[in-house]
Amino acid sequence: TKVATWDSEVDHLRFTIDGQDLVIPEKALFTWYSSDKEIKIERLTQKNSVIVTIKDKAEIMVNVVPVTKEDDRIHNYRLPEDDCFAHLEVQFKFINLSSKVDGILGRTYRPDFKNPAKPGVAMPVVGGEDSFRTSSLLSHDCKTCLFSGELAIDSGSVKVKNEYTLLDCTRGASSGYGIVCRK
Repeated sequence: TKVATWDSEVDHLRFTIDGQDLVIPEKALFTWYSSDKEIKIERLTQKNSVIVTIKDKAEIMVNVVPVTKEDDRIHNYRLPEDDCFAHLEVQFKFINLSSKVDGILGRTYRPDFKNPAKPGVAMPVVGGEDSFRTSSLLSHDCKTCLFSGELAIDSGSVKVKNEYTLLDCTRGASSGYGIVCRK
């Protein structure tokens, strides 16, 4: 929704599953489950903050936050006066992640990951996105897919910490556990 100023009393999250809109009541700690219990959406606050859990695969914490005047100044977004944009702050926690994980973000979780992006560049680009494009978030139909939905070719896994972490890629802190950049 286009607005001139940010209003934290408005929920900016919209949920769909299989093309159908979901109504998730605006109640702190409200929990919704898919019919097969494979997907859970849990509100952390009444608005703009949830954890999405995909059973035995991942937890994704999502917060909607406004793009501030300082963000606009630093990154030269050139936001119009009549429109307040928003960021999605997203944090991932993966469960039993294969040591051969791949993908634009996935490969950053490999224990042997070496970041090819130039340190200190304002907007670093790692590249390779064409190899990892899929038809949907949970699809495995990309050019370089190493697994099917049912069978992984590697049972090795990377031990990922049980808490959410924000890594600042501007300081070179990857250590094979992923990169999260706030731009």
